[in-house]
Order: sequence, then structure tokens, then C-alpha cells
Amino acid sequence: MASKKTNIFLIFLIVVILNLAWPYLEFVYYHIFPGGSQLKRNLAKYEEVIQYIDMFYVDSVAYDKLTREAIKGALNTLDPHSVYISKEQAKTNEEQFNGRYQGIGIQFDIIDGYITVISVIPGSPSEKAGLMAGDRIIKIEGKSAYKITVADVPRKLKGPEGTTVNITVSRPGIAEPFEVVLTRDEIPIYTVNTYFMVNDSTGYVWLNRFAHTTSKELEHALIKLEQQGMKQLLLDLRDNGGGLLQQAVEVSGKFISGHKLIVYTKGRLSRFDNEYYSDDFAISIDRTLPLVVLINQNSASASEIVAGAIQDYDRGLIVGETSFGKGLVQNEFVLNDGSRLRMTVSKYYTPSGRLIQRPYKDITKEEYYHEIEEPDSLRQDSLQAKKGTLRPVFYTKGGRKVFGGGGITPDTVVTYKLASKSPEMIRDFYRERVFFETATRLVQKNEEWKADFGHFFQNIQPARFWLKELYNTAKERGVEFKNQDFWKDSKFLQNRLKAEIARTIWGTDKFYHVLLQIDNQFRSAISLFPQVSSILAGKRQE
Repeated sequence: MASKKTNIFLIFLIVVILNLAWPYLEFVYYHIFPGGSQLKRNLAKYEEVIQYIDMFYVDSVAYDKLTREAIKGALNTLDPHSVYISKEQAKTNEEQFNGRYQGIGIQFDIIDGYITVISVIPGSPSEKAGLMAGDRIIKIEGKSAYKITVADVPRKLKGPEGTTVNITVSRPGIAEPFEVVLTRDEIPIYTVNTYFMVNDSTGYVWLNRFAHTTSKELEHALIKLEQQGMKQLLLDLRDNGGGLLQQAVEVSGKFISGHKLIVYTKGRLSRFDNEYYSDDFAISIDRTLPLVVLINQNSASASEIVAGAIQDYDRGLIVGETSFGKGLVQNEFVLNDGSRLRMTVSKYYTPSGRLIQRPYKDITKEEYYHEIEEPDSLRQDSLQAKKGTLRPVFYTKGGRKVFGGGGITPDTVVTYKLASKSPEMIRDFYRERVFFETATRLVQKNEEWKADFGHFFQNIQPARFWLKELYNTAKERGVEFKNQDFWKDSKFLQNRLKAEIARTIWGTDKFYHVLLQIDNQFRSAISLFPQVSSILAGKRQE
């Protein structure tokens, strides 16, 4: 009994001592760790503001929105890539990176108020049901779909695998609308825009992002091209905003064999310091074919990891424009309501030690993103000015100079030249879907084109009556333009119309195949393969 009373007394004494000593312990802690003191004071200030709002604000308050915007505001002060992600957006992001979603398998746009099919994904429920580009979905489950918003279309047409959706379709050339019942299925989202043989020896692959399926898709494309006689490869990473780090390492390992460092990260906390090697996630492949990599100002993150590693190991030639310069590594932290905090925890460095991230402090987010719109020469001047000195110099394995300070600078700079001479007119044509409407009409009048893409690509040249059809369609849709602007841009218009016809018949893959024929960066890259041979031979180039 006495022992029990003693224990109670000791517990009571400890509690009293802690209460008395706590202010002094707290003072010592925050003296040693002053950041903690700042954090506590500012959290208290934020709580105080919320209390005043709750007690005295004139109207009712939506606290979910208030908290969400406060989080966004806080993250905006850190860096351009630390962001808050809603629960709904997190789900959409997962679908994109997983490479699949469940639905009916169409690419669409809202034209004249109706869901209009732009292309049908091969193997999807829509293809199996015979839907075609140009079809208009005028009803969903018997209810009018007129003036439906783009955001509402997925909510109506997506759904769990095996469920059905009833749509009513209006098709050009068929007098009466007809109903189709589609059984939803898993739809692949491809990360390879297109791949094809440019000539007897040159293969081409265009990656649009790095998702879970990218490495497998690329390997499939490479094997197909090798079977067709590929001896050299043009890998297009333009407008590729990045994605998954693991996929970037795997893709690099298809061209950099053995156990070689591809990228490393350094953070404030050592647990975020990591090194990633070419064979970490898959067996590296001993491909020795000459390689050219195309990049531009929209090539970011994972794209820059791949381009930087290939450049540092003298594995190929980097061509195009200086990349975006996104070298901050984010981790996602799940919050209690299912939303996410995507926060920077470290930075990317290429094998030679170059920091990929360009400067972002002391400028607004708008200025940060606006910089990439500048010509490449001005971007280099801007990067040097921010550093206050010349950009840091590093060396590849073969001794070539490469530059740090932000993004990947190409070995050969080729500035993109817009093929159109009348960009405002072309903008209006896009907005009113003039190319799509004209292509649909021409395909209906020329069914023989569908027989073979190779024949269409090589032998069917845009005729003058194509342009007349395009001209008339534009006028019908109320597009205002000058006749001289139309005819001086005939080369661009013919290429774009032929590409749209290819998409209408064969899908997006062939659309890009045709489109690239007037792309100046693409043509220049093809001509630069002789330089790759000297790099692979280990010759020093200044």
C-alpha cells in the first residue's frame, strides 16, 4: 500500500517539475533550433487570424476553400514546383501515369456545342462499335448532350470496366441519328506519339511523357524499327514535360550499358540523397547505334535526365533548344482528406555534376515560366546574368565542354521556325476546327485512301482542290481572313490538311508522321548524324 502511495507521489512530483521547467526547456530548445521558434510563432499567428475570422467576419466562411488557398499561398513562396493537389486531381494524375483508364476510348472536342470524335483509340470499345472520327455524340443515356462542357464529358462517358453507356450518334452522310451501346473497358494511354523509319537506316521515336508504360512502349518501338533495318535513331523529347524518375533511368539504360550513374539527387536531409544507375530498375541494353536527341524549352525533368546522361557519356548528339531547367525533386505527402502536398525535397544533378534546375529565386512564378518563351540566345544571357558570372563549365567523359546553371544546353542549337506565315489565320482555323471538317469531307469522297498509309504518304500529294475545299469550309464556318494570307501559306495548309486526313483514317500516330515533314528541327536533326560518329569515336569537339 505504501509502495503504491509512493509511486503516485513520484508521478505527481514529476508532473509538477515538468510544468515548472517546461518554459525553460522550451527556451533552450528554441535557442538551439531557432527555426522551430519561428515556426511556432507563425503557426500561432495563423491560428489567431483564423479565430478572428471565425468570430468576427461579416459573412459565413468556406473553411475548406480558405485552408486550400492558404496552403497554395504558402507553397508559392517556396519554389515554382511545390504545389497542392486536390483529391480529384490526384486521381486524374494517377490515371495518366498508370497509362490506363476505364472508358470508351475516344479523343474528342466540343464543336458547335456537341461532343465530336477527333480520333478513336485502336482496340477500344468505340473502335469495336464502329465509331469514326467526325461522329457527333448528341445524346447520352437519352438526354441531350448539346452544350455539354469539356469537364462534364469524362463524368458521363468514363466508368468502371464492364458497365455500359448508351449514346446517340449523328454521322455526316447518314440522314438519321443512331444509337450505340458501349461497354466500357480499360483504355491504354500511350506515351509514344509515333515511331517510324525516316529512311532505309534512320528510325524515329517521339515520347510525350514518362509514365509507367514508357519503357515497355519504347522497347517495343525500338525492336520494331530494328526489324525494319534501323541503324541510327532520332529520339524526340520535345514538349515532353517529364514524369517518373524510374522510367527516365530505364529509358537511359536502353542506350547507356553497364552499371553507370544516370542521375543523382541532393537535399537538405541526407535521406533524400540518392544515386540512380543504368541497371537499377532493368537490365541495361548494349545498343551502340548512333543517337540524336531532340529537345526544346518544354523538355523538362525526366526528359532532361535522359538528355543530360546521354550528353555526359558522349552517347549521342543533343540538338534543338535549351531545355526547361526543371531539376527539383518532389515527394507527394497524402493529407488527411486524400488531397496531396507535392513538395520539393532535393535537386537533380547529371553524372558530370551539372545542376539541372535553373534559377527561380527573387522572381515571380509568371516570370519563371515566361523565360522559356525567349529565344535560346537570350535565355543563355539571362542564365549568366542571374549567376552574375559565366555559366559553370563541366566536361563529358570524352572531354567535351558542357554547361551547367540551368537546363540542358544542346550540342547543336537549332531554333524552331514556325512553318506558317499567317499564324493568326491558322489560329482561327484551329479554333473553328476547319482542318478537321475539311479532312472528314475529303475522306468521304476518297475511300480508296484508306487502303494503305504507305501509299497515301508517299504518293498522294495535296492537290489544289484540297485547298479550295479548305477555303470553302473556312468561309462556311465564318472565319475571316485575307485571300493573300491563305494562298501564301499553301505549303503549311497542305501539310496540315494531309496530316489531319491521316489522323481521321489511321489515328494520331500517322498524324504526327505527316506533320513532321515540314518541321525544321526534325530535318536538321536527321542531317547531323555524321557528327555523332565522331562523338562515339571519342573525338574531342569544342
